[in-house]
Amino acid sequence: MATADLSFAIGLPPEQAIRYFEAKGYTIGFDWQEVWGEAHARAFTVAGVTKLDILADIKQALVEVLKNGQTLADFQNSLQPLLEAKGWWGKGRIVDPDSGEIIGKRLNPRRLDTIFRTNLQSAYMAGRYRAQLDNAEARPWWEYVAVMDNRTRPMHRQLHGRVFRFDDPFWRSFYPPNGWRCRCRVRTRSSADLERLGLQADDSNGQLATVDQPIDRQGNTRPAPAWTNPLTGQRFMADAGFGWSPGRAAWQPELDNYPADIARHYVQGSLSGPDYARSYSQLEQAVSQSLKDGKDSSVLRQALGSGQRWPVGVLQPADMARLGTDSQTVWLSDDTLIKQLAHRQGQAVALQDYWRVQQVLEQPELIIGGRDYHLQFVREKDRWWTAVVKVTRDGKENWLQTFYPMNDREVARLRRSGKIVWEK
Repeated sequence: MATADLSFAIGLPPEQAIRYFEAKGYTIGFDWQEVWGEAHARAFTVAGVTKLDILADIKQALVEVLKNGQTLADFQNSLQPLLEAKGWWGKGRIVDPDSGEIIGKRLNPRRLDTIFRTNLQSAYMAGRYRAQLDNAEARPWWEYVAVMDNRTRPMHRQLHGRVFRFDDPFWRSFYPPNGWRCRCRVRTRSSADLERLGLQADDSNGQLATVDQPIDRQGNTRPAPAWTNPLTGQRFMADAGFGWSPGRAAWQPELDNYPADIARHYVQGSLSGPDYARSYSQLEQAVSQSLKDGKDSSVLRQALGSGQRWPVGVLQPADMARLGTDSQTVWLSDDTLIKQLAHRQGQAVALQDYWRVQQVLEQPELIIGGRDYHLQFVREKDRWWTAVVKVTRDGKENWLQTFYPMNDREVARLRRSGKIVWEK
């Protein structure tokens, strides 16, 4: 890369970085505080960009940068004409001429610089994390490396040379980047390296805590991880919005450990990304051909299922209590998706329709209860949708059992069933 802050990436194979970035879907937030932390691992967003086509233009330009080793100037030159043509280039906010509502924030060179550096740093670090994790058996010790020049922040300088095992909880929060324009990285070491170089391994046990971190000038805070240096007693915190590992969040999601708002954005990014779209398309084609060949759904599920799953929703606390579940995450299995594709041929449930599941769970018109299932409904554009969520016997996992549109007559019948546990 032709930027000093990313010079460490020269010579690195970019495949993992490209894979990480291309796998992102989209989510929208007007202010940067709305899409937080780990949600960025699966959801591409730009604060104030409220149109998906604009987000797609920006993401595609960044993909080209990663694939072709382009510069910030290349990035801006490719985007500026598109943004100008669509009215998104310049300063200030975009106002709807009819309603007077503020609908977005324009982009300019300064904002493009931030978008360029932040996204490329995260992508390259996610790629490094994945490669280093794959080699952890041979090189299990990870050393934090700061640049150590006159631009290095004191907080980052104190981490330079600290060594933790690859699976130490420290790396869940403080694998770089740890802030805007952070140039830190991680070097892997073998046990022989530690002995040869006289490096002392650390253990973060008892050194990590969660504290309230200010996120704006109004005094609002969010919980954030902090590490206390055992030698100096100094506390280290990443910049607000950082404090998480891009690689770990992307490839080892632990959605039940995320705050609900972060998990929702993560889910939206996953479902609108290419990985789910590719799997859905492959299963849709395979089911269609198998049905033509006269195979039934049980045979299809046995033949086509591979154990894949995708997060499709996040439950609210009241609904977790109704279900008796310990988990907020709702998963869609390939087994259920195959069943849906086979049985709902006449009721079109398209790939994009699964993006509605979260809205159904969050904004139901009524909830129908039963012994081991939970139905929720929402009317959207004169159409009812029903999502059936089932919890496992141990209360540890929630699975989407079915999702499909209903008509007014079917909903009226359910209203008469006497099983309503909540109604708007």
